[in-house]
Amino acid sequence: MAKDSRHHAHTVCRAVAKSRRKVRSAATSDLWQMSDDEVATTLLEATRLRAQAEALELRLAAEADRRHVGERVGATDTASWWGHQTRQNRPVAKSRMRLAESLDRHHPTAAALTEGAISGDHARVITDCIDRLPDDLDDPTIPARAEQHLLAEAVHRDPKALATLAKHVLTVVAPEIGEARDARTLEREERETRANAWFTMCPDGKGSYRGKFSIPELHGAMLHKMLLAFAAPKHQAATKDAADAGEEPEVERRPSPERMGDALCELLERLPADKLPQLGGLNATVVVTIDLESLMGGLAPGVLDGGGVISAATARRLACEAGLVPAVLGSKSELLDLGRRSRLFSGAQRRGLNITQPTCTADGCDWPAHLCHAHHDQPWAHGGTTDLSNARNLCPRHHARIHDPAYETTHLPNGKVAFHMRT
Repeated sequence: MAKDSRHHAHTVCRAVAKSRRKVRSAATSDLWQMSDDEVATTLLEATRLRAQAEALELRLAAEADRRHVGERVGATDTASWWGHQTRQNRPVAKSRMRLAESLDRHHPTAAALTEGAISGDHARVITDCIDRLPDDLDDPTIPARAEQHLLAEAVHRDPKALATLAKHVLTVVAPEIGEARDARTLEREERETRANAWFTMCPDGKGSYRGKFSIPELHGAMLHKMLLAFAAPKHQAATKDAADAGEEPEVERRPSPERMGDALCELLERLPADKLPQLGGLNATVVVTIDLESLMGGLAPGVLDGGGVISAATARRLACEAGLVPAVLGSKSELLDLGRRSRLFSGAQRRGLNITQPTCTADGCDWPAHLCHAHHDQPWAHGGTTDLSNARNLCPRHHARIHDPAYETTHLPNGKVAFHMRT
């Protein structure tokens, strides 16, 4: 067991031990006897006390690292030892150790944290900004001036707002060079974020899709603004049933993650299909197949062109706003067989083909129909008609192969085709 700090001679050891005893005593005291002003004032002072305690903690962390405390007990480094002993997540401990090392180089910021004038988050923003400044600055006083400027702004701004200001600090403290450098930095950042944008999603097997994404700030702001429009209480109230018209209006508040998720669903349902790029010869729309009985009130689910299912109730709701295309040969609503009048298959034909051939018809290929090409079994150039009876879904790879003279095509009894290299 570690010795009680009261038996150590150093001032820091005694101060920490005494402070812990006093704070522990205060934390367990009854607060109901305090006045409102005392509660408010002491809350602010306690926040500043936390910043001061963090300043001491980070100074000790930097000193422990200089003395290789972690290595002496067999740890990988001092940050790992610190994280293990205090049950911090290892990345958090390493991040705090980097801040401790940075504060060792930025004395004005360290002093402000020691006074409780700024928080640890403010200190991280300031030190990160100064450390990122270019090394080739002609004026050696710029880093110090930038640090003082950010410290002055930190008194009036939260860390997020300060971070936004820090991105353009050179423009403020050295406009003769800052504007050009900031412009180049911003352009480079935009190029990199667009090039590195990514999006992943997959079904969870329980009726939902889960995903993550990283997109540039501009597009994130655009998406956020769209979702807020759908999630706003005024919009929510406007979409309620008429029976709810007499309810009190909802108080404006930050939309919850659940409401933002609902807003994303509504945004996707309202996107105009005719404005989207084409996919496989059709507008990028999801096709729902459902029999007439279910559409009129039955229970059989609708089938998505990707293989998923939705309830008949959801299909009927979508049918209130979506276009209905009967997938019946000979229907008067759309002509499915065009004979020799057109070389390309129409949108109606593609939808009908995707229903009857949900994947690529090459044997063993499961490429989805909406990404396939419509192929004439009997080539158009040789008198083939643009009819469903002469149509076949093939993925881009197999569509190229069926036209490749190096391969022989075999039509299988199950309607599939197989390929063999000619000898």
